[in-house]
Amino acid sequence: MSEAEQWGRPEAEQTLEGLLALVGEFVELCAAPRGVGAVVSRVVVLDPLESREAPGDLLVAIGVDPHAEEAVAVVRRAGSAAAAGVVLRPAGTADRTEVLREAAAEAGTAVLFRGWWTDWPTVIGMLHAGLSVTKEPAVAGVPLGDLAELARAIAFQVGGSVTIEDLDSNVLAHSPTGRGTDLVRIRTILGGRPPQGRRRDMEKAGFFRQLWKSTDVLYRTADGETPERLIVLVRAGDVPLGSIWVAADGEPLDVPAATRAMRAAARVAATHLLHDRARRDGRDQQLVEAARSLLDGRSSAELLADRTGLPLAEPCAVLSVCAGTGRADAAVRTRLSQLSYRYCTVGDHLPVVVRSDRGVLVLLGGLDQDPAKAQAHVTRLGTSLVQPLSEELKLRVRIGIGEVRERLDQAADSRRTADLALGGLLFGTAPRDCARVEDVADAVALAHYLDALHGEKPPVTTPVDRLVEKGDAALMDTLRAYLDHSREKARAADALGVARSTFAHRLDQTVVKVSGIDLDDADARLLAQLQLRLLRRRAEGEA
Repeated sequence: MSEAEQWGRPEAEQTLEGLLALVGEFVELCAAPRGVGAVVSRVVVLDPLESREAPGDLLVAIGVDPHAEEAVAVVRRAGSAAAAGVVLRPAGTADRTEVLREAAAEAGTAVLFRGWWTDWPTVIGMLHAGLSVTKEPAVAGVPLGDLAELARAIAFQVGGSVTIEDLDSNVLAHSPTGRGTDLVRIRTILGGRPPQGRRRDMEKAGFFRQLWKSTDVLYRTADGETPERLIVLVRAGDVPLGSIWVAADGEPLDVPAATRAMRAAARVAATHLLHDRARRDGRDQQLVEAARSLLDGRSSAELLADRTGLPLAEPCAVLSVCAGTGRADAAVRTRLSQLSYRYCTVGDHLPVVVRSDRGVLVLLGGLDQDPAKAQAHVTRLGTSLVQPLSEELKLRVRIGIGEVRERLDQAADSRRTADLALGGLLFGTAPRDCARVEDVADAVALAHYLDALHGEKPPVTTPVDRLVEKGDAALMDTLRAYLDHSREKARAADALGVARSTFAHRLDQTVVKVSGIDLDDADARLLAQLQLRLLRRRAEGEA
């Protein structure tokens, strides 16, 4: 059988049916009066001020309210241009859906709705990716999305053992192992990803950077007991989807032949991986939205329990996790989410991880019915996460441990206590990274009072006001360190990293002189500490 016969060749054009098969989790078909065999030539973001749509275009109507008459006008406009269809935000009601369905029938063009759980950038990216591949329902006898069967088919073609992995090196599928299977492959399959030490070595060597930039099959020579390997990145257009790894399994690879087979396999795998990613992303996003609604107190627990299997009537708790100062960017929070899930899963828990303003929230269900045992279990887990997460992210990680609650529908209250504990860790001066709210009660209470004073200004000029007017940050830091270290000048100087004599001189001769503060007056010290904390909290809130 030739390569073309075995793997198939991409068709020249994509159809609406083929596109829906690949990204149907992201868009929902409302109406297709001329059937789903219409050719889709390109994805176009609709511009209301320009009419450049062409036959076969799939128009993405960002900013068009499906409840407005403008939506009907856009459908008619698409029909006039012989466009393949229009993608709108979800209509939300049966009546409005019927109005748009009638407009589609009149215009002779398809109407689709964006998934309610996703956003426009994601949908547009997936549609573009879907256009770069075509639906192959039975390539080499492999049903669409059956990655395990695809791995077996590739293994037969290349004469080695195969893993198909996502962009985070998680194993999505693998071929059966043979007698010559090496230890690294066995550990990769059993662990669901390469051993941590091996992946770290490849990252240091720059292999993954090379893989993400590659346009052809990469070859890695045998190294000790690790056999030779071939790796290829799978793309849909410019969108990377995952990778295929082939390892010699008892016999050396026929590298030229295997390389040719892997090039063809990568083309075919793009269709399967895109379909698999759409299915998984759709399921995951719906799960995340259900979890977020529960933790925000906006919905009941039944939907989340149905999607995850978390028991409704058993105890639960929440961990509130942040990396750095609690203002990490989206990339760090994404990585934090992935790592939190991985390490909790290794511990045989039932975690649901969602992003939060500070980092991520980890919901744990099905805990021990004994409240004390359940709380101890959650505390141990939170404590055990700090070090590996910090090492992976190269950032200080802090974790607020929520109080165990009796039922899943009380998860929002556990989240409240976890957020309070995390806030206490971020606000307080104690060098701890994991705590329950009772462990940081003083910091939580003080933060509460400071929040209540936010925006308040005393009716008189205070010593701290005079330091602010002076505009010398070193003077503010000197006073703050002195007060935070119980008026011990030596400890305060060491904390700031300045000579003790310099610190003492700056405090006694400059801070006191400029501000007029009486450091022997307890009320003056309390007022100064409150104002300095308020200034820092205000600065952190504006950062």
